Amino acid sequence: MNKLELCVLCDDEAVSEKFAKEHGLSILIELPNGHRWLFDAGTTDVFMENARILGERLDNLEGVMVSHGHDDHGGGLTFYPRLGGEPPVYGHPLIWVKQYQVKKGDPLRICGIPYLARRYASPHFKPLHNVTRLDDDMYFFTDVRQEPGSYCPTHGKFYNEDGVDPWEGTDDATLAIDTPEGIVAIFGCSHAGYINILKAIGEKFPDKKILSLVGGLHLESASATVLEKILAYTDRVKTDNFTIYGGHCTGKGPLEVFRATYGEDVVRLCGSGTVIAY
Repeated sequence: MNKLELCVLCDDEAVSEKFAKEHGLSILIELPNGHRWLFDAGTTDVFMENARILGERLDNLEGVMVSHGHDDHGGGLTFYPRLGGEPPVYGHPLIWVKQYQVKKGDPLRICGIPYLARRYASPHFKPLHNVTRLDDDMYFFTDVRQEPGSYCPTHGKFYNEDGVDPWEGTDDATLAIDTPEGIVAIFGCSHAGYINILKAIGEKFPDKKILSLVGGLHLESASATVLEKILAYTDRVKTDNFTIYGGHCTGKGPLEVFRATYGEDVVRLCGSGTVIAY
């Protein structure tokens, strides 16, 4: 194999009824060198069922990467023993901190990675900070600088285990894969902010542009002013053959804005069962 291939194993939507869907994200990555990695594990074992339907093995992974410590990205690690091979688990060390979600009028919700997922996966955990090369041309970005006044979509909605201190999204991580045509960026939830993340990738790869955005862009609560800034920044950093596979928390409204700006051919479905080849 000499191409990059992504298989969306879990998303809030699905490409057809034969694939299961749930609130969460999981993407299987096969690099041109043949190495296979799992980026996030969704909320339950949906990612395993969809891998079976696609005929994809999960017992030969180089590792599992966790984009941040929320249950819709790390909950599936409850089924870690079923992966086989005991692959290492990578992420920011704060992914294991207990977290709570606060919504006006709703009871406090525990939203961190579940106990059994921590129990089974944490013994195989390898902590990462800043930018780490995990494989050929594949880099894990975390501790992304959140510039004052920048759009960080979930500030004030999540709290750490003391119930007082706000979760700052420090553990939020994005994957960047350097291809000959440009950077493929894979997002879990973009809690650190869309523009902040793309700036961090640009600092690492100053001579490259963005070929594709895949995953959760967390723009559903973005104002028209924020979306205008995001489109302007995207125009500066994208390649001519740029694509967006926005799923999970991206939001239907922002996806329509992207489609109206860039066209149907550019903005595509990122649902369970989607297979993307570069």
